[in-house]
Parts: sequence; structure tokens; C-alpha cells
Amino acid sequence: MKTISKFILTAIIGILISLSVYAGPREKKIVALDGSGDYTSIQEAINSVAANQEKQTVIYIKNGLYNSEKLLIPNDKKNITFQGESREKTIISYHIYDCKGGLNNKCPAEDVAKWTGQAIRTSATLSIQGDGFQAENITFQNTAGPVGQALAIYVTSDKNVFVNCNFLGYQDTVFLATDNTRSYFKNCLVVGRTDYIYGGGIGYFDTCEIRSFGGGWITAPSTPKGQDYGFVFYKCKLTFSDESPKGNDNSQLVNLGRPWHNFPKVAWIKCEMGKEINPVGWPTIWNMNYASTSKDLHLFEYKNTGTGSDISKRANWVGIRELTSEETKFYTAKNVLKGQDNWQPFN
Repeated sequence: MKTISKFILTAIIGILISLSVYAGPREKKIVALDGSGDYTSIQEAINSVAANQEKQTVIYIKNGLYNSEKLLIPNDKKNITFQGESREKTIISYHIYDCKGGLNNKCPAEDVAKWTGQAIRTSATLSIQGDGFQAENITFQNTAGPVGQALAIYVTSDKNVFVNCNFLGYQDTVFLATDNTRSYFKNCLVVGRTDYIYGGGIGYFDTCEIRSFGGGWITAPSTPKGQDYGFVFYKCKLTFSDESPKGNDNSQLVNLGRPWHNFPKVAWIKCEMGKEINPVGWPTIWNMNYASTSKDLHLFEYKNTGTGSDISKRANWVGIRELTSEETKFYTAKNVLKGQDNWQPFN
């Protein structure tokens, strides 16, 4: 009996050790508006994280509408995780937008004046500069509406992971700003109208909902020529919202994108595309005179479904075509995101 008990105890200890190794060291800080946590301010929790640390710090954010801060994760605040109590009820929100006039061409001026330095570099509710950022079960939003650039998140960091998150905006909701940086989105919702997923970074959207107001463009990629991937949408659902803050949006079609700079790369793989998708897909070269003729633009599709998925009606551009089944092997999340360090965020 003693031998059996010793065996069981040894096994339990072994399991606990293996779990601790797998999980790694993690520090946890709690933010709650009602004072029941360590902080009432998310930025204070961010600021309390040691600079350039390798261990993951979890900032657990209790339910509430956090709409009084324009948040910044600086370059030296690495490996931070935002973990929300509830995807729909943990809401990080702000309302600054780009404008002519205001304060330094941002509005409303009285709120812009509250912020300095990198925090006000863009209109984003959350600016992410520190590598290794993760977020789960949170809504990020910019509530400025149809007034110009009004970002929900601005990302310049590398190796970011977003799981079960909402990103709500109208124009420029998600800005993956820095070339060759990688961001992985799993089971997320992204809402917008104008160029609302854009930039030169690498973004892999895995089984996400991409919800558009009518009349605009889902993507505005600016992928550099030497970068193999831009935005990849895998098994995503492209939906339509008739609740736009601008009523005339509701009767208009949605475009897959328009090229912004450089040599845009976007792949739609096994996505569901509704009837509101413009059959042309890419209706404008948008001041990029080589957009329709360059082989370095990779605007690919593969086995998408739904009324809007008919690739035969797309714009007559050299770079628009259907991938072969062999080529899709290069578009797995593992391959797209591995980089030089074999990063695999989904393990």
C-alpha cells in the first residue's frame, strides 16, 4: 500500500513539474474599475511591468467600460498579456480621430491635449510597441465613427496574439504598421468600412469574422516587395452590417481591398463571402499605376464559398488569381508566421 501511495505521489509531482515548465513563469496583475483589483487604471498596470522582461505578465482586466485612457505599451514592455473577464463586457474604448485642425490634426482637441509622446502618435485606442503582446476575451474599439482615421489598435511590435477579441471601428480599425512583424488573430471579430485592416505587417486571421459596413474596402495592404506574406484570411466569414453610422452605406457593396503602397499581398483561403462582396473585388488601383500589371502583387484566393466568391469576375489584374492546392501549403499559419525564429503562437 505504501509502495502504491509513493508511486502515485511521485507521478503527481512529475505532472506538476511538467505543467509548471510548460506554463513558464507568469506574473498576474488585476485591473478593476470598482477598486477590487490591484489597479483601477490599465495604463498603471502596464507601467508597473518591469522593462524588457522575458516572463509573461498577465494583466487580468475585469468587466467594465474602460474609456478614459488612450493606452500605450512601450517598446520596453515586452511579453504582456491582456486577459479580459468577458469578451463582450471587458471593453477598452476611446474616441480620438485624425482631422484637419484640432490639436496637431487630431480631434477632439481637449482630449488630444491629455496625451503626449508615443501615446498620441496615432488616433489608436491602444498602441502596441512591445514584442510578445497577447490579448484574450476583450473588445477594443474606437467610437469616433465616420469622421476619418480612428484606429482601435496600432501595432508596431512583433509576435502578437489575439484570441476571442473584438476590434470595432469605422475607418482604419486595425493597423499592422511595421513591415515583417507578425500578428496572429484567432476567432476574432473585426468591424469597419474603410481600409479597416491595413499596413505592411503580416497578419494571419484564423477563423475570424470580418464584418463590413457597405461602400468601403476591407484591406489596404502595403506589403514590401521582399516580404512573402501580407494578410492571410483562413476560414474566415465575411459578413455585412446594415447598422452603419452612415445610412447610405447600407445599400452599397463591399470591396476586398485597394492597394495602398509597395506590393500588396492578401490571400483569402476557404472563406465564406456573402452577396454583398463586390464581384470585382479590387475596383481601383488607387494612385498605384502598376497595381494591375505587376506580378509582385499577390492577391490570391482559394476555394472560397458564397455568392461573393466567384473569382472569374474579379478585376483583370496580373496579381489576382486562384492558388493551386500545392501553393496553399505555404499559407498555413505555421509557415506564414514562423519567420527566422520559428515562432509558433498556436501551440
